[in-house]
Amino acid sequence: MDRRRFIASSFGAAMFPILFHRSLTSLALPPKRVLVLGGTNFLGPATVRALEVAGHSVSLFNRGVTNPQLFPLLEKLRGYRSPNADDQNLSSLAGRRWDAVIDVWPSDPSTVDLAARYLKDRTSHYLYVSSIAAYDASELEKVGLTEDAALWPWNNNPRSYNRSKAESERRLHALVGDRLTIVRPGPIKGDRDTTPDLYAWLRRAQDGGRHIGPGDGRDHVQIVDVVDVGRFLALAVDRGLFGTYNLTGSPMTFAEFLDRVKRAVRSTAEFVWVAQSFLHERGLDPDPGYLGKFPFWHPDPPHRGFFQISSQKAFAAGWETRPFYETVFEYLAWLDQMDNFDWQDELTPATEKSALDAWAAASPST
Repeated sequence: MDRRRFIASSFGAAMFPILFHRSLTSLALPPKRVLVLGGTNFLGPATVRALEVAGHSVSLFNRGVTNPQLFPLLEKLRGYRSPNADDQNLSSLAGRRWDAVIDVWPSDPSTVDLAARYLKDRTSHYLYVSSIAAYDASELEKVGLTEDAALWPWNNNPRSYNRSKAESERRLHALVGDRLTIVRPGPIKGDRDTTPDLYAWLRRAQDGGRHIGPGDGRDHVQIVDVVDVGRFLALAVDRGLFGTYNLTGSPMTFAEFLDRVKRAVRSTAEFVWVAQSFLHERGLDPDPGYLGKFPFWHPDPPHRGFFQISSQKAFAAGWETRPFYETVFEYLAWLDQMDNFDWQDELTPATEKSALDAWAAASPST
């Protein structure tokens, strides 16, 4: 089955409604003037839409290169950000003031720092999108990690995403102080996402038949919808929420995850749980990154807390998250319109079948 037929059949069977949840904000709150740095790639559009729905006046600052056709009715201020002060151009922001400024995604500390130095006295609320990657690796062994956990130290290497996010946070704290909001999302999925980690599991489920469920089903998965991250940023602007918030959603076991995957695409596939030790013997180990043969599977103790991070602080502040199937719907809808999306499963059918046959022979009682 080709990709377009796969996605179309998933939509047709599931008949998912596209639900736009009620705004997280009170209609009685006065609108604010918000400047979004970036705003036209992945998280940016979700954030801008959430702000618009909440009734705020939004201005975008970017180069006008990435998706310039988006948001034709919004004010667009052109310029260029750089880690080098001599190269950047923030002149279109001169003489202006906003109630809130949102820096959506950069990790280079110098780029983050220079913009904040220019804007810190032009706003009363500065928001920055960091990442759970900012947490020191030693913290990821812990289940229920909260916002006060230790971050990576700086090593003067802006190419290190983890350390750069952590250092960007520290510099913003020094510049902005208690007028700062930092959010730390986990893996973000949904509209405009092109990372094929979730897609691998959806495609296996839709193909039917028998597939490997890695481990025993008790390892955890934790993802967050891009729309939900955007809505929390709008919530923070509305209610003046300051401080740091994990935005990772609620953890689910791998068994729960694969069950939701199957239900999302109305699949009758069977996932057979295969012990990690057996997979290791066949060279089918979990990948330390996001992809590999078993995306999202991080069973080893040093990474066990990666998908069990606490978002309780955000939930207590009023954050809400969408159902899993809505994330799947918009994720697949976005991939469906991409003519250049080319995916090959890293776990080939032949390799998977061989492993399943060997596992059945070694475990006849199962």
